[in-house]
Amino acid sequence: MAIRVRFGSYRRAARQAVGMSIAPYGYTLTIWTSGGVLTHAGGIPNTVDVLLFMLGAVAGFALVGVAAYGGLGARIEVEQRPPALWAGFHVLSIAAAIGSATLVAHFVEDRAAWPLGGFAVTTVYLLVLAAQLALAT
Repeated sequence: MAIRVRFGSYRRAARQAVGMSIAPYGYTLTIWTSGGVLTHAGGIPNTVDVLLFMLGAVAGFALVGVAAYGGLGARIEVEQRPPALWAGFHVLSIAAAIGSATLVAHFVEDRAAWPLGGFAVTTVYLLVLAAQLALAT
């Protein structure tokens, strides 16, 4: 049995794959690269360090979320109008997050770098990405 895929249907599928991946792609790159910067500066993290990084990242997400929505009980609304494709490249937001991780790694030399790093990279990533999306819509 031969499998035939039309270019038009494959292109639609590729559009769907890109569209579904925009947000997790950018944040994954942010966390991985920023974690690499912190690891390079402070050494391989242990379980406590990783948990502290996670708690810092959650706190950063919560801060931006509460500021954007006005409270913890607010219902999240997903914008239905998609931004321009270039906004999904996340170059500025990821670069700014890596920069914030670099600053934390340079100025904080103890265990506090992990939660502060997670907080900084998440907060900076979301705030700069919001500016990118505002420009792209």
